Amino acid sequence: MFNKIVKRAVVPVLKQTVAGKFSPQVARSMVTLAEKEMGEEARYVRRMEKEAMKAKLEKILEQDDSSSEKQELAKIIGSPAKNDSMIAKLGLDDWKFAVPVGLLVGIPAVANDVIVLSEELQLTACFMLFCSTIYTQFGGMMHKGFQDYSDEIETKFKAVDESMLVTLKAAQDANQQLLTLDSDVKALNDLKDSLYAVKADSLNHEEQHKFRDEIVRKLDSLAALEDSAVSAMKSRLISKVKSEVLGKFKKDEASKEAALAAAIAVIAGGDKAKLGKDIVGDAFKNAIASYTAEYKKQPEGSDEIIKKLEKDIAAVVQAPVFALSGGNVYVTHKIL
Repeated sequence: MFNKIVKRAVVPVLKQTVAGKFSPQVARSMVTLAEKEMGEEARYVRRMEKEAMKAKLEKILEQDDSSSEKQELAKIIGSPAKNDSMIAKLGLDDWKFAVPVGLLVGIPAVANDVIVLSEELQLTACFMLFCSTIYTQFGGMMHKGFQDYSDEIETKFKAVDESMLVTLKAAQDANQQLLTLDSDVKALNDLKDSLYAVKADSLNHEEQHKFRDEIVRKLDSLAALEDSAVSAMKSRLISKVKSEVLGKFKKDEASKEAALAAAIAVIAGGDKAKLGKDIVGDAFKNAIASYTAEYKKQPEGSDEIIKKLEKDIAAVVQAPVFALSGGNVYVTHKIL
């Protein structure tokens, strides 16, 4: 009933408003192309506004009578709803007439047992009153509460669906990556084999260089020992010969006089003087020859310098020890 009243009251007003607002007052005989396009655009906008207004009005009319929007629309219209029912025609829609008529009719009907107020009738009336009160007073509130609850449940289920969709996509990507796991593992193993091969070669070359360096160091040590022994033997020879020659000239006065006379003669002869007999040189030659003869007479291995040299050589010529031992490079030198 309320919907019919609102439609009858609102639709003519809207038609009149729209017609009065947008209908042209004066027709023009000639218009330009731009003005024609603007007019068509205006008609299209008016038609869209009219359809949107009509859809909004129908949506408001579909709501419950207790809806605030529907009540506000009824207030804006401002026209009382016309009731064409029998009760309205008799004037019983006003409580000032309905209450006295109800008392005049109800009391005799109850007193003469026309209407029997049994427990069932009272319970039915209370139930109908309760249902009507709940429907009219709390219907909109309950509808809004149920609607909000259903929207909340729908939102939660959408969130769950989106979360599950994200999880499924992640699982799909992970499974897609697992499809290439075989090739990835093979490539990784090939890389490991290449690295271990390079590591084995580098270790072998490293030990070779270490062995060569050790041999070079031993050879240098042997050369140094030989030079040291030769220097020691030369020093001993020079010391021995020098000591013997000095002792001879100290003890033999004849040799001393002869050497002095030869030196004076050379000095006195000047640049054209001839060298005579080299007495000092002969003394050194004789001393060296004597030392050589005596050295040959010594038993083999009795020379202290030679003994020390042989001992040092024996210590140097020991076989070099490798720092690393052979083995499986996959076990001894793990890379990955």
